[in-house]
Amino acid sequence: MEKVEQTSIETDRLILRPYRETDLNDVFEYASNPEVTKYLLWDAHKTIEDSQNFLNWIKSVTSGERGKLFFVYAIQLKDENKVIGSIDFKNTNKFGGQMDYVIGKTYWGNGYMSEAASALKLWVFDIFPEIVRLQAYCQPENIGSKRVMEKVGMEYEGLRKKSFVVKTKPVDLVHYALIRDLTE
Repeated sequence: MEKVEQTSIETDRLILRPYRETDLNDVFEYASNPEVTKYLLWDAHKTIEDSQNFLNWIKSVTSGERGKLFFVYAIQLKDENKVIGSIDFKNTNKFGGQMDYVIGKTYWGNGYMSEAASALKLWVFDIFPEIVRLQAYCQPENIGSKRVMEKVGMEYEGLRKKSFVVKTKPVDLVHYALIRDLTE
């Protein structure tokens, strides 16, 4: 099976790149805020060891195998040379992919996540012609995440009631997706 290397993706203000050990303090800074992790599967980091475990987890799940890709990108602000969040891409099957993301509260409302998600979307559709569906989902209350999905061109597909478990509690999810136009 052909392997794909996780390379960096640049935008006007951001660099999406593989995480480094030197990102540890930046990860702790954004991941230790309970407001940031409110809708996520994981709890806010309480110690630097929690952030180190996150970096170790990334190493363990990263896969460049086509059809089984899983890349987690650090979102680095170019101007500050600082990691402010993460965005990942994984194959849900050979023809589909999913993105998930998180960004530090200090950086909410600046369009950074929409910029990162748009860049990742373009990369996915450029590098993987077999991918016809790119999806994301969030809890209905997560207005910021829904706006990101809409800004990158994803369409609302529906509400799945109590379809996911977040921190031991069943929650509703809204699903969004972007389907590649195969007539192009």
